[in-house]
Order: sequence, then structure tokens, then C-alpha cells
Amino acid sequence: MVNTTYAEILSSFHSLPQSKYALPDGLEKQWFFDALGEYELELDELAYDEISDQFLIKLKQYQVKTIALIMYTYYLTRELSRAEKLSGINGKDISITGGDESKRITKADLELQMSKAKHLIDKQMKRCYG
Repeated sequence: MVNTTYAEILSSFHSLPQSKYALPDGLEKQWFFDALGEYELELDELAYDEISDQFLIKLKQYQVKTIALIMYTYYLTRELSRAEKLSGINGKDISITGGDESKRITKADLELQMSKAKHLIDKQMKRCYG
């Protein structure tokens, strides 16, 4: 059994966004660490080795998807921030507006993806009834 690698998580993440431009590797790596930290805070430690860029175990597919989805929420948060900054830039020779529609759609997508990530995390939590 081969351990899960960072590249596998990244591949799952890349299957989600519809970006017209390449994302910086350092930014994707930071989103990965943030998503991994969030996953481990909510659920369980996954023992990731930064030197080999792989986990010390083989993750289940739902774990890979959850981490990738959390990364996607960070991507959408950045996109929403970018759309908000574009709103209302006016100069002598140029006028750029992000438009309320693009912000609304990005925000709605962000809320949907955050809800999906929360739902996946909730499904993985161990319940204690007593």
C-alpha cells in the first residue's frame, strides 16, 4: 500500500476550481497546510511528512476530498476578495468594476463549498452517545 502524497491532494484540488490562470505553487502549498491544519483540528491527526511530501499512511478517498475541498474554500475566499477589490476602480482612462453579480456568485459558491466541507467533516466525526 503506497502512502498518500501531496500531489494526490493537489490533483483533487485542481479538479475543483475553474481558474483561467495558473495558481502559484507556494499559495497552493499554504492552502494545503491550512486545510490540513483545519482537518486535524476538527477530526484527527494525519501525520504528514513535509520532507517527503507525503502522509505516513494511505488516506481514504473521502479524507483526500475533504482536504481538497477545504483548500477550494481558501481559493474562493481569495477570489471573493479579488472581486471586491476590483469593484469601483475608476481612473482617468480606465474604469473597472467587479460588478455586484460576480461578487454575489463567488460568495454564493464560497458558502456552498464551505457547507459541503462542513458536511464532510460532520460525517467523519466520531459521535459519543451516553
